[in-house]
Amino acid sequence: MPDIPVSEGKLLTVKQRLGEVDGVAALIVDLQKKDLSRGLRLWLYSAEQCFEYDTPRVNFQFREVRNNELVETTGGLALVGDEFADDNRGWALVLTDGKRCSTQGIVTRCTLYKQYTTQEALLAAAKSHSSRKMRIIS
Repeated sequence: MPDIPVSEGKLLTVKQRLGEVDGVAALIVDLQKKDLSRGLRLWLYSAEQCFEYDTPRVNFQFREVRNNELVETTGGLALVGDEFADDNRGWALVLTDGKRCSTQGIVTRCTLYKQYTTQEALLAAAKSHSSRKMRIIS
């Protein structure tokens, strides 16, 4: 789901979006290279939806982004690669300065969660948990 929290901190939130750079999928942020020259660092968090033994799981990973990986665009810095076209993944670029970090949430192309946000999905969930006492207020 979009905006799943990844970090919460005192640094300003980095505006991020998925887009394309020269026809290749990219994660674009509103930073410039000069913003990173003051000792600030970027960390890429990724979340990937998968199935293990017929059970849905989400695997999280993170790594530091090297400055030479970032491409300058008119909209800001970008990480470019086919991985950012994956509909089952989400990403967040977290800015850090020592022990401080930015507040960031996941950006994703995935829209599967929308099927679970309807009134019908709520009623189906309530019905599947009918062994517990539930009352739906509409």
